[in-house]
Amino acid sequence: MRTSDADLALQWLAGAGITPLAPGRWLDREPPGVTEMSNDDVAFACAYSILDDDESSGVQRVHTALGLLDLTGSFQVMIFMNGYVHDHDDPAVIDAFWAGCRTRLEAADPIEHLRLSLRTYWFLGRTAEAAFAALLGDDVRRLATNGRLPELAHGPLHHRARHVLEDSGTIRWTHKHHIFQAVTTVTTELHPAVFLGLLDGYHELYGDLQPADALTLLERLHLPADTEHLSQLRTVLAKGAKNHRDDPALWNA
Repeated sequence: MRTSDADLALQWLAGAGITPLAPGRWLDREPPGVTEMSNDDVAFACAYSILDDDESSGVQRVHTALGLLDLTGSFQVMIFMNGYVHDHDDPAVIDAFWAGCRTRLEAADPIEHLRLSLRTYWFLGRTAEAAFAALLGDDVRRLATNGRLPELAHGPLHHRARHVLEDSGTIRWTHKHHIFQAVTTVTTELHPAVFLGLLDGYHELYGDLQPADALTLLERLHLPADTEHLSQLRTVLAKGAKNHRDDPALWNA
């Protein structure tokens, strides 16, 4: 039976004298005395040490750190793990990280700080294209090639696609446009997520979209007429606006 990432983390923590007491509460039994810790306390104290553990392989360190994320939900775990993976040159380590992220994004309600970390770290700058491809783009292209795009309409893959699309505002338009087009043509279930991705692309400081192409996509979406911000987004895109920062008054004109 395969050991889960959370079990790996629990084993590592036990070796460090830290054991669970109740949800969000831990006991540190290391001298000089027993101390109660919160999730953030445990993450801050242990995430770096897990990723710097010479007795574990790089892949095992990633799995254990992901398990710590599962146990604590702490943003601090992602801070240390992002730096570790970003600076690593072992493809197996990088693949383990992205596979772990994909699995966790397939939950109906994934870890909040995982999504936040992806939006604020991996989906910005030079890492954005590879991150978007690893989390969704490669799968959409594979499914399209095999005529299996309708699989995006339901199940764990649907959850992952929805979360990534919603958070994709800062991805370069050239990297996400064809993905938006593909999912829009085959499944109305993802239309709300595409809409939120377009909305995010307009409002995010580093958001990116092309107004004409974005408007064409927007008009293909099957959304309730009273969808919040739908008419405003349609209006600004029709006027050729690329980003809210360029003319903030236009949004409420």
